[in-house]
Amino acid sequence: MRPADAGASHHIRAYGGAVLGALGALAVVATIERTLGVREAAMLLYVVPVVLAAGWWGRGPAIVAAVTSVLGQDLLLVEPRGTLIIARPDDAIGLLLLFFVALATAQLADSARRGQEHAREADVARRSEQLKTALLRAVSHDLRTPLSAIKAGASGLLADDAAYAAEDRRETLTAIEEEADRLDRLVGNLLDASQVEAGAIRPHVAAEDLGEILRDVLRRKRALLAERPVALDIPESLPLAWCDRALVAQALSNLVENAAVHTPPESGVRLCIRADRHHVAVVVEDDGPGIAAEDRPRLFRAFERGRRAGGGGTGLGLAIARGFAEAQGGTLRAEDGASGGARLVLSLPLAPVDTRGHGRAA
Repeated sequence: MRPADAGASHHIRAYGGAVLGALGALAVVATIERTLGVREAAMLLYVVPVVLAAGWWGRGPAIVAAVTSVLGQDLLLVEPRGTLIIARPDDAIGLLLLFFVALATAQLADSARRGQEHAREADVARRSEQLKTALLRAVSHDLRTPLSAIKAGASGLLADDAAYAAEDRRETLTAIEEEADRLDRLVGNLLDASQVEAGAIRPHVAAEDLGEILRDVLRRKRALLAERPVALDIPESLPLAWCDRALVAQALSNLVENAAVHTPPESGVRLCIRADRHHVAVVVEDDGPGIAAEDRPRLFRAFERGRRAGGGGTGLGLAIARGFAEAQGGTLRAEDGASGGARLVLSLPLAPVDTRGHGRAA
């Protein structure tokens, strides 16, 4: 649909809805008058469609609703009925009061609506500015660091007078590979964060085995967790989750990295999967210092870095994980661990009964 057609369609819906709302209120007032013999108190119902029109569509449709209400009442309920003539002065005063009360109320509702729109626009602008600042920070530091390491290592290997032993050459190449992986993760996180912020995540859900996904993630994170005691508890009989496999894998990767990066090297990591009647949950718990009380309100905000031990990183991992979870109808919450560390719980809906035999791991 072209923009002009879309605008015309919106105006038709807005003004048509305002007229229909006013006529509906008129019908209710007429019914009350006919059955109960009360009209004056019921006249306040005319304000309802005016307020709704102002809140939904703005001042123009609200004025149309107010005019429709007054004219409809004059034609159908004010003597002599069926004409626009008003025989009694008090009826004329009542209609004028009704009209101005409706307009004043519409103005208040419209102002409230505009205030909400401005607040949303300000929030979007703030998020956009925050994203720009974070991107500049990433380019100036987080991206430059691995790039500098890669360049230094490659330049050393390419130098004409370089005499590397086989072991030193392998060590340098390994460092280059690690920095390239770090760079790849950072760029991926920035892209994921931009999708979450824009609400552009489109999950492809299916019946999936969370145990299988978690094992795959741990295999990929072997090097990161090599020096840590890791405990894994996955029940043999586990219902399938209704989720997007790739999004869940990335969310779990972020949770595992969070536990490894923000805790001392010797602290343990415990992972388990639990299920109830409606959800399957993956729990990632560490033996670190936990999450400070002042960090909890901003724990899942993008680009926020907490004060946990070793608090490096870009501040994107948990925000992305929560965004991915919510895009699939799940949740991600933080709790206090049994040992005083952090416990993060990724909860996803159970797969529908008629799909549980068709998942990848059924």
